[in-house]
Amino acid sequence: MSRRRSAVNHEVMHEINRALVLSSLRENPSQTRAKLSSRTGLTRSAISNLADELIQNDMIHEVGYEDSTGGRRGILLELNPEGACAIAAKINPSTIQCALVNLTGEIDWYESVPTDSTEEPLVLGLCQRLIQTAFALNGDARPVLGIAVAAPGLISAEGSIIYSKYMDWHNVDFRVDWENQFGVPVSVDNEVSLSALGESRYGSATEDSHFIYMEVGHGVGAGIVIDRQLYQGKHGYAGEIGFMASYFEENNGLGALNWQDTVNIPYLQQTVARLQTENGERIAAHEYRSFEQLVGAIRVGDRLACSAFRDLGRRFAVGLANLYHAFDIPVFILGGELGREYGPFLADVHAEVERHLVMSPPGGIDLRISCLQPDAALMGAFARVFDNMLIEHTPYTYF
Repeated sequence: MSRRRSAVNHEVMHEINRALVLSSLRENPSQTRAKLSSRTGLTRSAISNLADELIQNDMIHEVGYEDSTGGRRGILLELNPEGACAIAAKINPSTIQCALVNLTGEIDWYESVPTDSTEEPLVLGLCQRLIQTAFALNGDARPVLGIAVAAPGLISAEGSIIYSKYMDWHNVDFRVDWENQFGVPVSVDNEVSLSALGESRYGSATEDSHFIYMEVGHGVGAGIVIDRQLYQGKHGYAGEIGFMASYFEENNGLGALNWQDTVNIPYLQQTVARLQTENGERIAAHEYRSFEQLVGAIRVGDRLACSAFRDLGRRFAVGLANLYHAFDIPVFILGGELGREYGPFLADVHAEVERHLVMSPPGGIDLRISCLQPDAALMGAFARVFDNMLIEHTPYTYF
């Protein structure tokens, strides 16, 4: 019995050490064997054996020599882009996106398909066809490590979509069926949480231990990162900050309004319509008929459209101040259809946030615009596949 236990433990330790090397190379590309030994705490001989194994399996490759410091130059190791790949997909009420991503996080193929329906069979069928296209494009060139799907709403730890307001979905579970269909592991996570993961891995928060990713569009959600760990709460539902309620007087009583209903796309459109009426302006309705047209007006500095957006920004800033007070996290990354448009207005939003703080943090509030392309959630979905591969045989979580 003791011999068998020893053999099993040796195998597990080998998988842990292998994951340590891959994780270290993802976080710090181009390392020598000596630096890998120093960063992981593994012996030089262990690193040498693991490197040889991973090179043979095409997971890493040698890419040249380090700069000379007077002694013998070490050989640099990196993840091999062609060693493996993953498929990332994102579902939302207006588009289905899919990407084929190589081992270093580079997009080999990407497609976004608009949809005017949220019917479950249609949306999932379209997503499946895009995934099949990704498999076909990859062929037998590289092993597919897995599929990760980003979806809006409350997602259980098992990958079931418990409730999605904007998709109007209840208890939708396709993960196991897709694993049987495609023959690889499938994970399903909240799109905003995956966006935060993408920002931490490949975006503007790679150096931040604490930050909050804000997805602002038709709704508002947050991906909360604390000590480089994605905080999802006891049941995995943390971050649904758009449903924070504000109270107001209505007919001699109290009414409630969700925060997201005062800072989202529909509210912006309503504000524009109200300002048109209040100012007595007769602007052709088609100029603001769609969100895209409204964004275009904001980008060219249209007076009325920008006024409406600034009004939205003031309400948005109040919520950001509340989040800072709740979490003591001063870094906010703004993404989503509406969040990415705050670039020219960041100074106004920043000043409004600071105005509502009990005490400004050292260095002040840090507001950033997400720049991840083609989509932060897709990059987070790829990171999820990589993480799942690393922790499959280990007790550790790599973030």
